[in-house]
Amino acid sequence: MTSKPTKKTSTASQTAAIMAGKLIALLATFTMPLFLTRFLSKFEFGVYSQFYVLVNFFTIFFSMGIQSNLYFFYPKASEQDRKSLIVHTLLLLMALTFLAILLINIPFLNQYILGTGDLANYTIFVSLGILFLLPLVIIEPLYVAKTDNITSVFYPPFVVVSRLLLVIVFAVYWQSLNSVMTGMVLAGLICFLFVLIYSLKGIGVWQIKKVINLQLAKKQIKYSWPFGLALVLNTLALQFDKIICISFLDPASFATYAIVFYGIPGVQQVYQSLSQVYLMKMSAKHHENKPHEILNLYKSLVTKTYSFSIPAIALVSLYAERIIVLFFTDKYIDAVPLFRIYILTFLIFMLGAGLFLRATDRTIYSLKAYFYSSLFTLPLTYFLIKYFGLWGGLTSAMVSIILPKSIQLKMEMKLINSTIFSYFPWLKFLNIAIIALVSIIPFALAEYFLEYGDFVAALFGVSYLLIVSLVEIKFGLFVFDGVSIESIISKVVEKIPFLRGLRKSFVVLPQKSNDKRGI
Repeated sequence: MTSKPTKKTSTASQTAAIMAGKLIALLATFTMPLFLTRFLSKFEFGVYSQFYVLVNFFTIFFSMGIQSNLYFFYPKASEQDRKSLIVHTLLLLMALTFLAILLINIPFLNQYILGTGDLANYTIFVSLGILFLLPLVIIEPLYVAKTDNITSVFYPPFVVVSRLLLVIVFAVYWQSLNSVMTGMVLAGLICFLFVLIYSLKGIGVWQIKKVINLQLAKKQIKYSWPFGLALVLNTLALQFDKIICISFLDPASFATYAIVFYGIPGVQQVYQSLSQVYLMKMSAKHHENKPHEILNLYKSLVTKTYSFSIPAIALVSLYAERIIVLFFTDKYIDAVPLFRIYILTFLIFMLGAGLFLRATDRTIYSLKAYFYSSLFTLPLTYFLIKYFGLWGGLTSAMVSIILPKSIQLKMEMKLINSTIFSYFPWLKFLNIAIIALVSIIPFALAEYFLEYGDFVAALFGVSYLLIVSLVEIKFGLFVFDGVSIESIISKVVEKIPFLRGLRKSFVVLPQKSNDKRGI
């Protein structure tokens, strides 16, 4: 008899599905710069990076976090209300999309947003990129709220692979920067159509008016607007340095600056997967009026995030020069010192500042945190970039990350009358750090005293992560515990015929006993 999956294993399965989709997409994502940094000159790659940064900035900025209401309302809503939630969210996103495109095309604003350099020649591509990418933000909270593990796994790679294939085909055929941007836009169109079909499945275009519920829409907006404005300020703080750099850095220097912010492969994707699942669990505990259980969930989350982020930071810092040269060629080696410093900010990012506020419907506090910090960080960013260039940009970017998140964490502690000593699982953090740093010592010695190729370095990297993971599993610090890992492996094996058959062939059937004393 097959036992029903527990809530723990079902959560692990959903987290694993979301992680799998993001990590598979990540592999394809890193293929893009691998191709473009070799196909385009450093100047052209800088213009492409400006285009990519601007489209993503407008996508996040003008979505205003509207889609986040689905995490909060969808799981507990009736079937009719769920249709209304989706339609309201989609209509609001489309309205914000057209507002963003309108602002991009106003001549007076255009020169301040796109600058007066080469990027200004690509206004049409920026507009189309926003049109097809901004509404896509609805799909992730939707498939997470629906617990749709299949879409969780396959959608993120579909987006990246379609973009990669079209960019390569167009670039090789037409041999120009225009062809690269055309491929990006067409890939966005394909994904846009998919998201419309997925979102409106079971609703139908002609039934949209029937499911509009103004009272529910007001609740969605009431929930979303504080978080949305906080997200706007957060995006402005995090991306303002890059927007200012478009005006003050030449495209070649901007290309170097853009490389720094590619971050650590996989870390952000795993964090997002965990936080999305934990946000819904924490919200459920809030609805049940169990604040102490929310804090326990938060401590569990940050333990898991540090379990992979600290080892990742140590490993990537060690092999930073190899990674930059391998993925982006030695033209971008000047990004290495900036890259090593920037990735330290992941230690703050992984603390999930603001997640507790979102789960308890106190997003107004996040808005205040970003508003107060932006009063300081925005003028600082402009000043530092104008007078100190690349290093000024990096410094301002780090301050813009650390300051608002520190304010959010302080607010969260105050709400539950906690202190910095009791709010975080410090002992677990210390254990993770010791495991990560002690384990990397032999690999660091090998890197500085021996000469070997990138293939051997990759094997060393995998060995290091495997060692750290096994030790963390032993001490109950890893992202998944032993039971969850076994459950996930069993489900994967059962879905693959070859592995299922292989597994059965190794099953030892119980032998009949010759002991007849029980007869």
